[in-house]
Amino acid sequence: MTVTAKITSKGQITLPKKVRDLLHLHEGGVVVFEQEDDKMVIKSAESLLDYQGYLKGRAKPADADAVRETARKYVGRKAGRRRE
Repeated sequence: MTVTAKITSKGQITLPKKVRDLLHLHEGGVVVFEQEDDKMVIKSAESLLDYQGYLKGRAKPADADAVRETARKYVGRKAGRRRE
């Protein structure tokens, strides 16, 4: 099957109905674009589990306690500015 789609000025495309039907996509559905050699493959993503391992090796995991502490300080500073 070969179908085409036009790219808008914002870089967006509408997936043709044949493609949406083939991938069982509906409004609000999510697709994943994966590069395989010189091709891009479009796959349906049914849930966040489909992304498991997608970013593996790209960044170090964040320390949850450090993230909480940073957020607490940020919210505290922001709340303090409101009183001024």
